[in-house]
Amino acid sequence: MSDSAPTSYETPPTAKRRLSPSRRLKVLLTLAIVAVMALSWLDVLDRATQRQVEGATTQALLAFAAARGLNAGISVLQSTEMGVGVSTHPFEALDPFNDLVEDYASVMKLAIGSLIGQTLLLEITGSLMFKIALSLAGALLILCLWRDWRLTPLAWKAFALIGLGRFLLLLTLVASTLVDQAFLDERTSASMAEVQGLSEEVQATGLAEAGDALTPQQRERLEAEMADTDQRRQQLRETLIETNRQIGKAEDAVEQSRGRLSLLTARLSLTERLNPFHDNPEIERLEQQLGQRRQRLAELTDERESQLAELAAVDRERDTLRRRLAGEDPDEGLFDSLAERIGALTDGLSISAIQSRVESGTNAILQLMALFVMRTLVIPLLFLWLGLKLFKGLYSRPGASLRLPPPRQERVIHPPPQADVESRD
Repeated sequence: MSDSAPTSYETPPTAKRRLSPSRRLKVLLTLAIVAVMALSWLDVLDRATQRQVEGATTQALLAFAAARGLNAGISVLQSTEMGVGVSTHPFEALDPFNDLVEDYASVMKLAIGSLIGQTLLLEITGSLMFKIALSLAGALLILCLWRDWRLTPLAWKAFALIGLGRFLLLLTLVASTLVDQAFLDERTSASMAEVQGLSEEVQATGLAEAGDALTPQQRERLEAEMADTDQRRQQLRETLIETNRQIGKAEDAVEQSRGRLSLLTARLSLTERLNPFHDNPEIERLEQQLGQRRQRLAELTDERESQLAELAAVDRERDTLRRRLAGEDPDEGLFDSLAERIGALTDGLSISAIQSRVESGTNAILQLMALFVMRTLVIPLLFLWLGLKLFKGLYSRPGASLRLPPPRQERVIHPPPQADVESRD
């Protein structure tokens, strides 16, 4: 009987170092959860989306202002009387178009309300409460994954639900912004320019051929004052743009200080947080810095309000000068002024040309109505519905979403018993 050494059945070194599919999936899920938590604290998407919504709100406000100006101009034209002996109102034919302008103004009010609501929801979902809740739910889910606890489906539901509140609106608005920039921005700008130009033309129509009662010296003086007012108005607009830019920087600085302070506070232990006599020089420095930056932001905001008030005063002065150049009395009603200038209006303007120019804006107004409804209501609601459908599929089957494959088992070939070896020999 010969003694033979038993065959070695050791696992190769590469197989020992290779991760099993179950462990690899856990690592990937952990990295994904940590990435979501980090994205929630960085506020990169929040700031970008906030700027886009504010820009859309400004554009909607300008569109609404153009609508109100157009409505006022058409109303003035409709009140104009012409004729000798028998007075007529030739611009009454513009009444259907005026109704369309009023509907357009109503759509703009709806769009502005939607954008303001989106801004408020963004501020709520970006608050510190949502960030802390998402971080706690993510940490619990990671712990359940690696400990193989039965609470894993429940932890997944909690994490998904909080993540829904934190990111669903944000991602919906990001997707809507991308669609706007790709397909709608250019058309909106072109239609806005046409409607604003039409509004200015309609409001200036009654002033086109007036002003004959002024002497050359009075006209020259008023024109000089008008030029000076326009220059001051342009300087105020440039100053206001610079102030808005500084406010944006100040807001970013406040958010940066607030984020650093939140991270540093989160690193404190429970004992340090509950101890009222605990002093942390870095936290005190950050709190002082945050207070200074908030004060700077408040000063810039007050400065902007003052500049806006000054710009409004300059606009009123500019309007007064324009009416004086047109031969109107600023203290007199606009209807009375127009009634006194029927002859100049009849000689200088073609009624059919005015009607044709006003009616040509119908297409631009209809386009703007459709574009703003698409941008502020249809597209956000569509992406919101798609996000809810995706969330519903993930939330209703958390077990299937997080089911890990069973660990891979290696085949081990056992050596034959010693008794069988001896009998064979």
